[in-house]
Amino acid sequence: MYHILWLTMLLALVRPSIQFSDMFNEEMFIKPLPDGFVYSYFQFTTRWDLNSNDSLLHTHLVSRSLAELFHHYDIDELHLSFTNGIWRYENWGFPVLDAGPGAEVWAWFESTTVGDAEIDGKWKLLCGTLSGLFCASLSFVDSTNTFRPEFSLRPQTHRFDGQPAGKIRYAALPREVVCTENLTPWKKLLPCKSEEGFASLLTPDHIYTSNYNSLAVHIRKLCADKECVQFQLEVRQSLSLVQDQRLFGGKDWSIRKLFGQGLEGACILSESSRLYVDVTHQEYEMTQKPTNIIHSTRGGASSVLYEYDIKEFEKKQRMFNVAAIDKRDPNLVSIIQAPPIYSKRFISGVGQERGRIVTRITNTHWTELNLLIFENIPWFVPIYLHTLKIKRNDERIIPKVVKYVPGRQRERPTQLELAVTIPARCTIELSIDFDYIFLKWQEYPPDASHGHYMQPSIISVLLPIGRNYTALPQEAALFRDTFNATQPNGYFLQIRTEALLLTLPIPDFSMPYNVICLACTVVALAFGPIHNISTKKIVAKSKEAAKPKLMDKVKGWFKRKAKKVDDVGTESTPSADKTEQK
Repeated sequence: MYHILWLTMLLALVRPSIQFSDMFNEEMFIKPLPDGFVYSYFQFTTRWDLNSNDSLLHTHLVSRSLAELFHHYDIDELHLSFTNGIWRYENWGFPVLDAGPGAEVWAWFESTTVGDAEIDGKWKLLCGTLSGLFCASLSFVDSTNTFRPEFSLRPQTHRFDGQPAGKIRYAALPREVVCTENLTPWKKLLPCKSEEGFASLLTPDHIYTSNYNSLAVHIRKLCADKECVQFQLEVRQSLSLVQDQRLFGGKDWSIRKLFGQGLEGACILSESSRLYVDVTHQEYEMTQKPTNIIHSTRGGASSVLYEYDIKEFEKKQRMFNVAAIDKRDPNLVSIIQAPPIYSKRFISGVGQERGRIVTRITNTHWTELNLLIFENIPWFVPIYLHTLKIKRNDERIIPKVVKYVPGRQRERPTQLELAVTIPARCTIELSIDFDYIFLKWQEYPPDASHGHYMQPSIISVLLPIGRNYTALPQEAALFRDTFNATQPNGYFLQIRTEALLLTLPIPDFSMPYNVICLACTVVALAFGPIHNISTKKIVAKSKEAAKPKLMDKVKGWFKRKAKKVDDVGTESTPSADKTEQK
């Protein structure tokens, strides 16, 4: 007993001296969009310093569920997003983090993992684990919808000279429906869950009634040397929202209007908790005085942001709420400046025999741009490479690089990567023909008339300017690292097109339904009598009366005896009455 008490006291003295090597920061960015919408971006970043001998199974701020993914599946990077809606690049510019509609996941596996079969097995297990972790349909990811892009998706970590490159696997499920079942486990991975900090603002009724919402998890392993003896595990959880100000009764907005409540305070485990409001070209009167005013110049574009330190406001012991009152004329129409590049994608053609996939890319910059176009086409859309055309009006453009991996029905998708130079201030059109094919009736979705979805294309470009650019630098982890972060080599950008809805020829599903009903009825009518005849036991019944048993004879004798006694008693009663009368 004394030994246990002594050990408990020793642990109580040692515990305060334990220093954890991880750090958590939470940030929020609000940007009014030109056409009456408000863009809100939440970012929760955790960096954990580790040694190669440290165990990923003992965590502090990083969720153990995420750390175990690196421990069991040997991955260097993992990117996962759940998106509902379409980001309108032409009107809204560029988001901080881009994502395609539905569910999107890709991972870089360590170079020590050899063999495509081994990586495919780990990829399947990884998607199954993520499916259970985030209540999603990622378990449907298999070889039929997995891609291996060679140029478009590059590692977001530093590569040392002589270090072999990892291997990538990419998949997208544009049909995935994003709902509260994905948000709840996502919030449980945060150090403060949803009780404190900016996460307390993320309620389902305000998120899933927005025009656009994107939930993401990005994890990467940052090595200090080639052998990766010292490394950092960075976990970045983000959420993007676009809400219509007209639903709030005008151009004025506030934290309470956007999210239904104020902010009680910062997460107690966070090193910093800051809110940034972009007031560039805005005439706002803010109800709260900002902690700091930031003037940022990046790639030739200047911006002004108000910074609010939530930990400073928390000392005042009151609910934090900031409101922006627009002082401009309500009848004034603002001119929207188009971003340097944007795209549109659609299907053309007439009939149910052959169609055409068309992607239009517009360059508004005054110089030409080099693009990487990744066309990820499912196996049920057979394309013809010889019909590939890239045109600028009537002028034919020849791609510099063409990486084509033909698909196989029910085995693997079609992969097409193109390196193209788009001239200045023009629009190019990329088109390729395909066939409408018949599928097996089991391969149609439950609502076959709705159609099949095609994954969005991914367009990668290195912009020479930073107009409408808000993405984080590759070496950065926090949003504040984007201020005055000029990059001489250019600003890497990825945009995604719309997901296409393709209606394939649909068989008459009423015919198999009728056949099944008729067959089941016939089988039921035939099976019933046969089953009765084959299972019931036939017993021959004699026409002669059965002989009474001994017990029945005894019971009958007593009944007859009792009946005689009753009869005798009934007859003796009248004679006695006559005697009394005399």
